[in-house]
Parts: sequence; C-alpha cells; structure tokens
Amino acid sequence: MDGKASILHADLDSFYASVEQRDSPALRGRPVLVGGGVVLAASYEAKRRGVRTPMNLREAKRLCPDAVVVPPRMEAYSQASKAVFEVFRDTTPLVDALSIDEAFLEVGGLQRLVGPPELIGHRLRRRIRTEVGLPITVGIARTKFLAKVASVSAKPDGLLLVPPDGELDFLHPLPVGRLWGVGAV
Repeated sequence: MDGKASILHADLDSFYASVEQRDSPALRGRPVLVGGGVVLAASYEAKRRGVRTPMNLREAKRLCPDAVVVPPRMEAYSQASKAVFEVFRDTTPLVDALSIDEAFLEVGGLQRLVGPPELIGHRLRRRIRTEVGLPITVGIARTKFLAKVASVSAKPDGLLLVPPDGELDFLHPLPVGRLWGVGAV
C-alpha cells in the first residue's frame, strides 16, 4: 500500500429493486418491494418509509401501503450482475467480489493511464448507469474497510473519497453502528 486512496468499493443501490425499476418503467419512482413472505430488497422510496430487509412483508406493507410487491427474478439479477462485473473487470483486473452486487477495485496502478481514483470512480458510475442501467455508489479510500464505510455514507447513487489525511475526520462523527462489521451484538 502506497498510502494513497486507490481502493474503490462499488455497491449497487437496492440491487434487486433497482433491476425491477430498470426493467419496468411503471415502477420507477415508486416504492418497490422484492420478495414473498420476507422483503429481499426495497427501493429507496420504500426505505424512506422505514422498510428494511429482511422485514416481514406484512410489516413492510403496513409501513408502506402503496408499495408494489414483485416476486424475485434471480435470473435477471444474475444477468445484471454479470454485466456490472464485466464493467468492473474492464476498469481494472484487480476486482475482489464481495457479493452479487458489490466489489472492491484496486485502481492505484491506473493513475498515469486513466487518471486519479476519483475520476475512475465517476467514469465507473457513468458506465454502469449507461451500459447496465443501474445506480451504483462508490467509496474510495486507501483501505477496503474505509472504502466500504465511504460507500455506505455516500448512498444512494453517490461517490465519496476519503483522503488519507482526512480519515479520522471522516470516521469520528459516524455512529459506531455505521462501521462495517459492527452490529447489534
């Protein structure tokens, strides 16, 4: 590690719900819940009303009665993920997948050819939006931990760079529960 912020954490926003909104224009801007008995994903319109995953669908509908409930389409999500990861791998060969909808990308070696990590992050977001039709948030920092926390802080559909000399200033005001890996226990 050279001490520069060169790790991107790219995380698709409300992935399953965003795919549903992308594929069905009538769902755009509306609260969408993906699931059956349990909410697997909620659009940001539903999240603003207090819906969370893995909430019971009945409780979610009580909080958001006008939500549209759609059954999961795993094949559509798999295809969207493949398209997103193609863009990731086209950006850098150093991709570390965390799940179907998020990954770390190391871009430090690209600076001379492509530009600084923040520019790479902006281009990545634009390509995912244009080529795949999905919103994505990117956090940039010098460690995976900080990049992940930055992406959570930048949601939805944002980009946040945590410069090495600003790490403590970024972390100190955050509630402890916002830190990656810190839960109720």
